[in-house]
Amino acid sequence: MKWLRPLDRPAARLARIAGVTVVGLSLIAAAIFVVLPLLGRTFVRLVELLVAGCVWMATSIGVGVSVWDVLATIGRAAAGGLTTPAASVALAVLVLVGIAALYGLQRLLESESEEETPS
Repeated sequence: MKWLRPLDRPAARLARIAGVTVVGLSLIAAAIFVVLPLLGRTFVRLVELLVAGCVWMATSIGVGVSVWDVLATIGRAAAGGLTTPAASVALAVLVLVGIAALYGLQRLLESESEEETPS
């Protein structure tokens, strides 16, 4: 497939590069503005959950429950959390994203191998 040769217009090229740069920097700034507070909240929530889990585990062991019973309870709670509808949808979406990524990678590698082999 033959492509038309682009015209040599430095002003248009400079304007296009400047526009893409401005849009890119704007998107990065917006992402930082939105994602940074979410990351802070998520980090604090994870620390709270870790502390609560450690306190719960220490209390359970202190009462006389064996470590294996505590681990079995943690395993049952994790399995119960994964069987909720929201977790099932999240896992299904992750599987679909993985399949799409593998398909895209396969197409990319096939196109590269076609370019390398002479016709």
